[in-house]
Amino acid sequence: MDPTDDVEFLRAENALLRVERDILLRVAAGFADDANATLLRRRTPHRKRDNAMDTVWLTEAAYARLSDELAALRTSAAPDDEDPVAGLLRRQARARELEDLLRRAVVGQPPPDDGVAEPGMVLTVRFDDETTTETFLLGARDGAADGLEVYSADSPLGRALTGARQGESRSYTVPSGATVRVTLVSAVPYGQHAVA
Repeated sequence: MDPTDDVEFLRAENALLRVERDILLRVAAGFADDANATLLRRRTPHRKRDNAMDTVWLTEAAYARLSDELAALRTSAAPDDEDPVAGLLRRQARARELEDLLRRAVVGQPPPDDGVAEPGMVLTVRFDDETTTETFLLGARDGAADGLEVYSADSPLGRALTGARQGESRSYTVPSGATVRVTLVSAVPYGQHAVA
């Protein structure tokens, strides 16, 4: 056998091994996702979640934008410069995140104008007895289209304020461990708020 034939044979075998490795990594990633989901279900006590925490409020434009992103993730290939396995895992994770977000979405329906903080409300708050206020949308990060700051109902601030009434003060812990006190000044449905 000619030495160049040996080199070509080894190159072809190496290419085949790389393809097999990529396939095995994808299969292993799928098993890992399934195992993690099973373990999470076993470790998580069965309890009914607060309906406000399950709800994600989105504008119609945000829902359409996220739906388009999900469709693009499902139909387009990863960029050529991206590691195929890492890219596939990243895209699958983002697709699962979008599927969950869109499944829980309440689209364009304003919550009742009752002054109670909940997803879809524009909240004006005052921190620690300061004189200045801050205004933001309580909803999904992709939920507002008018440049309004957005806080998730699952964030520490969002969890503290969900269910609060105008004038009510709540406390929450920030990642540094400090406790912050916040007062709800007003809560109005998105679309009925004054744009600054």
